[in-house]
Amino acid sequence: MVQRQSQSSDEERLIPRDGSSPLDPHFTASGKRLETHHKRSFRQIWQTITLILFPSGITAYYFVIWLCFKRSPDDPIKYGSSIEIWLFYSWFLLSVFALEWAKYGLVGVEAAMLQTDYWKAPNTVALMMHSGSPWSGPEGWLKSAWYRLRPQKPKTHRLWTLLAVLSLLPYVAIPLSGLSFEPADGYVALSTNPEVVGHTWEDFNRRQQSFYYSGALNAWRTGSPATVPGFGVIYTPEYIQREKYSGLKRTPNALPLAEGIPEIFLAPQADTPISGQAWGLHAGYNCSIVKDASEFTILSQKSSSSMFGSPGLSPGSDQLAWVSLQTPSKQMIYAFSTSVSLDANNIWGYVEVGVSNASKTIYDGSEPSSFDQEGIAKAARLRGAYGNDYSDFNDTLNPTISGMGLPIIRSPNGTFVRNDTFFEVQDGDQYRESSDTRHNISSGTLESIMSLADPVGIRCRVISTLGTAELSPMKSTFNSFKQTPSPPSVADTETPRLGNIALETMLGRFFEIFTSANSPAPITVSNSYLYRNYIQPQMVQKSAMLAFATDALQLMYDGVYGLEGGWKNNNLTSSKQGKVLVTGKIPQYVPAALLIVWAVGCMILAIVYGFRRRWADSLDGYSFFRFGVELADKLKEKPDYLNAKDFYRSKTLESLPGLIGDMQGNGKDGYHSIELRDVAGS
Repeated sequence: MVQRQSQSSDEERLIPRDGSSPLDPHFTASGKRLETHHKRSFRQIWQTITLILFPSGITAYYFVIWLCFKRSPDDPIKYGSSIEIWLFYSWFLLSVFALEWAKYGLVGVEAAMLQTDYWKAPNTVALMMHSGSPWSGPEGWLKSAWYRLRPQKPKTHRLWTLLAVLSLLPYVAIPLSGLSFEPADGYVALSTNPEVVGHTWEDFNRRQQSFYYSGALNAWRTGSPATVPGFGVIYTPEYIQREKYSGLKRTPNALPLAEGIPEIFLAPQADTPISGQAWGLHAGYNCSIVKDASEFTILSQKSSSSMFGSPGLSPGSDQLAWVSLQTPSKQMIYAFSTSVSLDANNIWGYVEVGVSNASKTIYDGSEPSSFDQEGIAKAARLRGAYGNDYSDFNDTLNPTISGMGLPIIRSPNGTFVRNDTFFEVQDGDQYRESSDTRHNISSGTLESIMSLADPVGIRCRVISTLGTAELSPMKSTFNSFKQTPSPPSVADTETPRLGNIALETMLGRFFEIFTSANSPAPITVSNSYLYRNYIQPQMVQKSAMLAFATDALQLMYDGVYGLEGGWKNNNLTSSKQGKVLVTGKIPQYVPAALLIVWAVGCMILAIVYGFRRRWADSLDGYSFFRFGVELADKLKEKPDYLNAKDFYRSKTLESLPGLIGDMQGNGKDGYHSIELRDVAGS
């Protein structure tokens, strides 16, 4: 059995048996230098590179997720990609690695910064606080906080604090990022073609007018919701702020009734969001409440207009008879009243409607191709009075039209009479003092009036064309609209342009405005039913907007709500239910700000200090062991150093300086150690 020979000579020991250090503190017991070379190793360069790349990379990754998949949890349509859930998981996985690589880089920079006068440790205790990088984790942060709460001098210093703050930032930012975005139920894109409903360019004119007129009228008369069929997406340009429109805040979308919308695109609809190029109806319409008579550019021409048609409707029609006037600019004015109506016992009304186009328009290429200027489609005014005693009647109207005459006025003796001047129109070159526009204001109507209301009215604009556009389901927008040629015609009567059905729906109808606006039904008093208020201007606006909405739904979908009779559209792609990312409870700029400070701080330290020469890759246990060997003679006689107390309680270590420097700067190789030049004065 071979026995190992023990090495007992002092020359073979790092520290002699008597506890003394070599006479020359720069040499070991065997006479060899403890040196570090001046050449930078690849590991040191890699540490610097990681400190630049990983914090910056993970911060950039967060911004990609934030900016590319920024979506509110309240969005009615949460459409995205199937990779979003994997981005969510990968973010946290990559963050863990980024934290460790950033720490690896900071450890290298720490070693270089300790060699500078500004960042040096004030004493050896502070220097030893860097051993094992306690600044990079919760244990070190808690100890540092504990030290600073104690009455004696803190053991950490500015560099330790800086590194601790930089390490703490991602520990706070990454958990917060998990609260700034989260998975939610939504829809993810597919490559398959969907089954859709909606007209195409080929069959747009292949229908009978009796169907779309009656369908629009029935929907308007009952105040049906103007929702789009299927999943129900109304596409808008990107400049439209969809959250301002109540009908676009949920699915299926509904055409707005309280506010006009400048541009929409009605495309084929499926049971899920779709994307791709679609053919559809590009339209915009708006009805605003009029407050001054000067806003009526068509009705203001009434006195200079000529008779165009006398009252007369086919038997069985539910419309009130109207008189037609033609303005000098070849526009039309229609006037009617409710004197012959049996639908109410306490309201009488007179209505005038001005229309810019005298004839029915179709999509024949004459429609405007630009939405920069809208044309006047319809303007209306009405005024009302009521008779019969009903004490609970609300006669408030707001706003009313100023500067406009009335068809009925109060005479000096207090009775109500016709205003003949109001009804005067031109007959050839002469004005008629009485005309057919007042034909149905009977004397019985005048005698039953108890009060007279001020006029109210609205002004509507509409524009539309047909064409193709690219659909973006992520934000429910469309772009790249291109007008197409007129659809082929195979029927005797072509499908009218948007606005014609709406006019036909409302013309000659007065009391239907109550039901179309979903107003309370009249009440029964002594076997008579009485309305509780005048028709408000807001009711007229809502009713007209619904007429345009049902018109548009008839043109594109025939007024249906389901997906029966769907067809496959090869130009569109479908989607399915899946997980997408939405914003969370914490604003996303909070973790973003923390990550930016972390990334920029790490980059600055890496660039300024990372490429400097240093004694080692990091301040590890071996480095401190070497320093301890060289300080043996200085420390072995100190009683508080030899006892079992923690190092941070040692007054001896506190008295030693903590600057790490090159003890032999003129040599080819650097010799780094704890400089002792200040010991005598400490």
